[in-house]
Amino acid sequence: MRQSRQASNNLFVRDGCDWSAKAVYAALENKGFDLPDLEKELGLKAGSMRNVFYRRCRKYERVIAGKIGVDPAIIWPSRYPASTSNAA
Repeated sequence: MRQSRQASNNLFVRDGCDWSAKAVYAALENKGFDLPDLEKELGLKAGSMRNVFYRRCRKYERVIAGKIGVDPAIIWPSRYPASTSNAA
């Protein structure tokens, strides 16, 4: 039985949940990048960007999301809560 593309995407990335490190690595690889490339591009020490998987780091989040072609809030929704404006 063949699943739709959307259904198979949910095997790796769940809506409203942070992407796993493996999903981020795969998305970067799909675009022709990897973390060591990005670290060199930014002049960082090897392994520095792995911190993005454990703690908030806006600069690294923006760089990774930019290379993948999505907003950082798509990859890390827990770090970018949806703004709910209660107009009073």
